[in-house]
This record gives sequence, structure tokens and C-alpha cells, in this order.
Amino acid sequence: MIKHHLIYALFPLFLLSSCAIQPIDNSNSSSSSGGEKDLQKDEEGFIVLPSDYLSYKDDPKDTKKRNKISFASQVNGVNYYTSNMRLFVAGERIPLYSVKVNNVHSFSPDAATRADAAVASVSIEGEITFQLQTTFKYLGVCKISPLGRNVSYSLDEDYRVCIFTINTPGQYIIEFKNGAILHLFVNELKDSGYNASNSLYFGPGVHDKNNDNRINGSNVIELSSNQTVYLEEGAIVRAKFNAYQKSNIKILGPGFIDGSTFVRNASTGEVTVPIDFNYCNNVEFDSIGILDPAGWCYNMYFCNGVTINNTKIISSRANGDGISIQSCQNVNVSNSFVRSWDDSLVVKNYPRWSDRSQEGTTNHVHFSDCMIYNDLAQCMEIGYECVGEVMNDIAFTNITITKATHLAPISIHNSNNANLTNVKYDGITIENADMGQGNGNRYLVDISCMYSPTWSEVQKKTSLGSVDTILIKNVKVNRGIQHPIVSVRGSLENRSEYPQVAHYVNNVTFQDFSLYGERLTASYSNYQNEYTNNVVFENSGEVTGATYILKDTSQYGHNITVL
Repeated sequence: MIKHHLIYALFPLFLLSSCAIQPIDNSNSSSSSGGEKDLQKDEEGFIVLPSDYLSYKDDPKDTKKRNKISFASQVNGVNYYTSNMRLFVAGERIPLYSVKVNNVHSFSPDAATRADAAVASVSIEGEITFQLQTTFKYLGVCKISPLGRNVSYSLDEDYRVCIFTINTPGQYIIEFKNGAILHLFVNELKDSGYNASNSLYFGPGVHDKNNDNRINGSNVIELSSNQTVYLEEGAIVRAKFNAYQKSNIKILGPGFIDGSTFVRNASTGEVTVPIDFNYCNNVEFDSIGILDPAGWCYNMYFCNGVTINNTKIISSRANGDGISIQSCQNVNVSNSFVRSWDDSLVVKNYPRWSDRSQEGTTNHVHFSDCMIYNDLAQCMEIGYECVGEVMNDIAFTNITITKATHLAPISIHNSNNANLTNVKYDGITIENADMGQGNGNRYLVDISCMYSPTWSEVQKKTSLGSVDTILIKNVKVNRGIQHPIVSVRGSLENRSEYPQVAHYVNNVTFQDFSLYGERLTASYSNYQNEYTNNVVFENSGEVTGATYILKDTSQYGHNITVL
């Protein structure tokens, strides 16, 4: 299923592509050359490398543990990135998948203007050095996110090769000043745990309704209780996974669910949600990727006991929310990456569709150790739709936002009857706070309890509730727009059918919040505050933002085995 061999020579070359994004700043770079030489280029625009540039041989004197890496070979029927980047490890070429991204920061139902971007997926053990060759000059600038992982690199300006080393599984973004970007997903190399009993196995290659009878004519895989799905590295599944009133289901990766062949029409409502689980208990998602979904990515609705780990999402079409948790309890999302063209991580309360008098309950929903790249809407959002009195214990911990381009990265919008309590944002790094692009606004923090003419009556018309006990702690904003807005607002009910009473935001603590190196205080020039009680600003501790634990790979040598 996956190739097994040692690397000794160059892997044959094939074509690869680009996308345009906003220029970035540089925070970690070194240049290995003073200027480009007069070197020959191949027909694809890449400088021809010396014959031994990418060659690799074992060092027989190195007796330490071998580093290992695995990745899938190219398969027919998959779109590969075909323009300006090639990725190598120890002389072998790693295929780059092509995925659509959306750099337009204004909503449109057809999302007509999208661009190709690159994705690589590998699994590693130990410490791996990558070589990323491009067709363009680096000009001494590269950024590897999350910055908290401190990934070192060097730039060979002559041959246009960026060399960097990764020893810790996770998700990485390599960006250059001209806007070129590589999404690199690094999984931990481990046994799949796949068991044929009551399992669905998808091997490398494309799986769709035309070649796989487990996918029905509507492009749906209907799951049963006590079932495990395994997507091998290199598996591309073009279908949605659906579960209704089921229990004890697992979907395991590191393969991908690909929504690129499905139509998303926001005007007509045509949509294909890759993960659609309703009224389910004890479900687990681990190490899968979702590329170009035709709508939301994860729809978790009235579920209890949900674990989502190491999921990777890139969306670019209308309502391309990343992970949507609605009226769910006991949810843990960790070690995941979301690049979305709508809210990235979102929590809502909905009523039951079958009987809207039965309103939702949200309790114990935690996001931790995640990375967000947001092209539209909010990054960490609660609301707007909050139908049901109980929304309690929602946490965003150790989160890195590499880019927030449109709306507030930290946001709570209670526009219904929830008594929203005990929310925590703790250990947040925002590398680029560039909100306000397109038709966005300049909010950095947006907490409100007020009627929304757009959202309050979408699910069910209710009175307003309250927001109480919010902790925003250890937040570090590196760079971005000048004087972004920090807003905490309740409201006075003004609809005639409801009592004209005030609905407050109570007990909000900003603790150790650093904005471009300055501590946030109540005297901040762009702080907005109304219908609130007990909003306090405390600055007494160190501001680190999100932190990362790096693996100790000192027991590994330099030799590499490619599996």
C-alpha cells in the first residue's frame, strides 16, 4: 500500500502550483548566499540542481536511531500542485496536493474567485530535514508558522531552496514574501490500529461512488454503531460520512476527505457536508484531513462525547465553517488545523429540528492546541445562534492564529435566550491581526448580548439571555492593524413583544493581554463598553501566548528511512 525502501538517489521530478495571499513579515530567517548566479533553468522554471545536491546516503558510523518518514505516492485522478514549489526529503520528491483557497475577504454565495495552494502530508519519527525548491527568489524572507515551534531554516538564494528541519508532529505553514504558501501536515508515524472486524478500510487512491460500492448514489457513506473507518495515507475519499443516532464510531486517518467534486450553491442550498453526525454518542475523529468541502466541514449536532484530534481542514467556499459544535456536550478538539472561509471554530445552541420547543444544551466544549488561518468571518466564535438556556464551560486553550483577516478572532455573540456562562480563552497567540479586510470590521475582541436582525430569528424567535464569567487570559498579539476594537456590550431589549429590560455582560476578566507589546487596560483608546458589570483588566504575569512542547529527538542520528 505504501512504498518501503531506503533513499539513495534523486526521485524523478514532476510539476507543482501557487496561490496569491497577502504579503507577510519575516520573523526567522537566514540567507546562505549573497546573490543568485547565472544558472540554467529547466522547462518548468526551476533552477537545475547539481547532480549531488539532493543525493543521500547512509552514514555507517552513525549508530543512533534511524529517522523515519512515510508519504503516499502519486495516484491517478488527484489534482497535484503544479507550478512553483517542489518538496524533497533526503533526495526524494514528496507529492504536493492542490487545494483551493479563497483570498477574497467578502462573502459571496458562489465564491467564484479562488486560487490553488499546496498541501503535503507526511508521517515522521525522529527529526526530518526538508528541502523546498521554488521558482522565485526568496529575497531573504520566509515565515514558518506556528512561530512558537521555532522551526529553524536556511535559504540557498542561488538554487532557490529553503531548508528546514522538523522533529515534532503537527501542522506547519511555510510562507514567502511573494505570497507563496505550503501547508505541511506532519503526522506521528504509528501503527494504524486498524482491525478488519466491522471496519471500513480505504487504501491509497481515489474512492468515489463510481468505484466504491460503500459510497451510495448520493455520495454518502452511512455509518453504523461500533464501526471504525480507516483512511490510509494517500486515500482520497470523495463522499460524506453520515451518522444518525449512532454510538461508538471512529474515523481515523491520515487520509483525506475531498469535497472538490461536489457543488456548493449557497443560493439554492446545494451542499455536501463531509462529517455530518446527529444525535450520536462516543465518536472519535483522529488524523483525518478535509480539503475543499462543499459547505461546513464538521457538523456535530446534539452529540455527546466527541473527540476530534489532529484534523486538518482547508475550506474556501460559501459557509465553509471548520468545526461546528451545535447543542453538544463533552466535546474535546485538540492538535488540529483549520483554514476556513467562514468561522473556524464555532459553538452554537440550536433547537431540535423535529420539535423546536426542545431547545439545545451546550456543556463542556473544549478546544486546545490548535492552529487557525482564517480568510473570512471569526476564528473562535460562540454564537450568534444560542437557542437554549444552558451554554456552559466553553474553552479555547493554547491556540495560535496565524492570520485573522476579516472579523474578530475572539468573539461571543449571544443573540438568543442562552445564559452563557464560564467561557475561557487562555494562551492565545495571534501572529497577524489583519482584521477589516474586504467587508470585514476591525474588532479584535467582540463580546455581545444583543438582538441581531440577521441571526436572532433564524432558528427560533426567543427573548435575550445573558453572558457571565468570561476569562481572556495570556493573549499575545504580535502584529496587525493599528488600534483594533475591543468591545464588551450588553443591550436594552427594544422589541415590543419582550420586556424592555437590560441584558448584561457580567464578570469579564482580561488578564495579561499584550497588544503589540503593550498591556491592554481599561484606558485603551479603542475599548467599547456598555450594559456591563465588573469588567476588569489585570496585568501581573508573563504573557507567553500559545506554547508548544517540542519532542526530544537527541537519540536519533542523521540516517533516514523512507517507508
